[in-house]
Amino acid sequence: MEVNEVAEQIAEFEKKEEKEDGYRRMVAVLISVLALLLAITALGSNRTSKELFTANIRASDTWNFYQAKTIRQTAFSLAADEAESLGSIPNLSPEAKTALAAKAQKYRDTATRYESEADGTGKKELMLKAREIEHQREEAEHREHYFGFAEAMLQIAIVLASAAVASGVRFLVGLSVGLGVFGLLLSINAFTLLVALPF
Repeated sequence: MEVNEVAEQIAEFEKKEEKEDGYRRMVAVLISVLALLLAITALGSNRTSKELFTANIRASDTWNFYQAKTIRQTAFSLAADEAESLGSIPNLSPEAKTALAAKAQKYRDTATRYESEADGTGKKELMLKAREIEHQREEAEHREHYFGFAEAMLQIAIVLASAAVASGVRFLVGLSVGLGVFGLLLSINAFTLLVALPF
């Protein structure tokens, strides 16, 4: 073998190494970008999990308050009925009948007031508030599902890109990019809920 041939082989080898180094750098940047997207998606997922947990507790508390109001309302209605019944006893003095009628009216007024109160603690207001919180909880559930799928796609994309570097199988990079883009779109949809997806 001549010196010129050896020099050419060395030059070709160096070009091939430079090309491989460029490929590895490109895949390393891809992995870094995918990891960044995964971190952002994980932050959104964690925040959404907390929102879901909080909304679930708030909805439960609000419905419990609604039920307590209903129980109180029923108790006052029963007390009014009892006072009216006692007021119909034939041998009762007129003063006692008047006092029982006033008591019965007071109980009915209180029971009626529990339906809707100016401070927002009436049954109607509590029901509206509980339904709004349930709506927020449902949105958080949708977000959580989308974030979960987005995280899975981005993690698989990172694994495929890493496998492409280790094995030299270049089509894995294209597959990694495709899954990464899909994961990014799912993550964006999780933050915005622009599109209702079937899963």
